[in-house]
Amino acid sequence: MDPRKDYYKILGVSESASAAEIKKAYRELAKKYHPDKHAGDKQAENRFKDISEAYSILGDSKKRQEYDMMRRNPFASGQAGGFGDFSNGGFRVNFGGSNVSGSMFDDLLGNLFGFGGRRSASASPFGEDVFSGSRRRASQRGADVQTKITIPFEMAARGGETIVKTPSGKKVKLKIPAGTEDGKKIKMSGQGWPSPQAGGVPGDLYITIQVAPHPRFERKGNDIYTTEYINFAQALFGTEIQVTTIDGKKVKLKIPAGTDGGKLFRLKGLGIHSANGQGDHYARIEINTPKKLSGSLKRSFREWAQNAGLLR
Repeated sequence: MDPRKDYYKILGVSESASAAEIKKAYRELAKKYHPDKHAGDKQAENRFKDISEAYSILGDSKKRQEYDMMRRNPFASGQAGGFGDFSNGGFRVNFGGSNVSGSMFDDLLGNLFGFGGRRSASASPFGEDVFSGSRRRASQRGADVQTKITIPFEMAARGGETIVKTPSGKKVKLKIPAGTEDGKKIKMSGQGWPSPQAGGVPGDLYITIQVAPHPRFERKGNDIYTTEYINFAQALFGTEIQVTTIDGKKVKLKIPAGTDGGKLFRLKGLGIHSANGQGDHYARIEINTPKKLSGSLKRSFREWAQNAGLLR
């Protein structure tokens, strides 16, 4: 979450937009800039990432509330210079495994007197033997850092690699395992802040993964759900449709005559493949009701419905 970014502007909605308006705007933009439609277009890819990141915040009521609060008062919720969290360019710094907000003064004193914040809770902030006139100088470890990144839905499902910028500005590759879920934390050892002492051990970088929603796919565990639309005649007489899976495969699905709207068809083994197992793809059928019919066709349908006992 970056309060410096105007997520409302990215989605083209007002700050008072409803959840439904935000969702509608996201779906339209996601379809327009989806990488499948713009293969090799870096600009469209970056636009899609921005759109996904914006919706991952504004589409979640709690995250949206926090974002709005941070925009109104940048010192109230974790921005640099405030006492909520000590951030640096989107990074939250932890000294000794705890947020600066919890032990800020202890850690600052620790730095002043030459020992790190990573010490036991019972240790004196002035060193172990300050009152006896001697003090042991401990090797100071670099601070751990927490940050968040948003990745596309497909990358989370299939696995892949993305580039992460460390606090020192270095760009490193981060491997995303297949089946990564929203909120998963990945540790990158030694990629946190460097130690202030020569030869000291650097801290670690902890990355929380946020998975952008997808305009078509919905995930439940390792299972994937999609909504497939057929018309009234296809539902009545049966048909065969083509379903695109999370792996990009085109699979034929036979729809039997008399299929009701809302019926689920299972495509076994075509969901997410992860270390936790193999999921299925569920196609939910929805029927598009014709909006415009000629007079003769309406009469024919009415006569049929009355004969079938569907109308009184």
